[in-house]
Amino acid sequence: MESVRVMFHSMEEAQRFVLAIENYPFNVDLQCERRVIDAKSILGILGFGLYQMLELRVHTDDRAAMDEFHDKIRGFICGETMEVAI
Repeated sequence: MESVRVMFHSMEEAQRFVLAIENYPFNVDLQCERRVIDAKSILGILGFGLYQMLELRVHTDDRAAMDEFHDKIRGFICGETMEVAI
């Protein structure tokens, strides 16, 4: 699993993000403080609010899929990629 920080500045940005990731077969979560939602949910993202630093967790070990995923979300990433061990 990998984790990156993302932020959305408008409803349109959040919508573009969801459209970019909705067809990936693996789970993608967003966390804000202690709340965790499905990152493929526009309502969940908007429930967190705009201009919030969110932690995006991608649940896959497929390196090729992960590289493609990162290319699609590059404009939303705010910080460094973090490896998370479980």
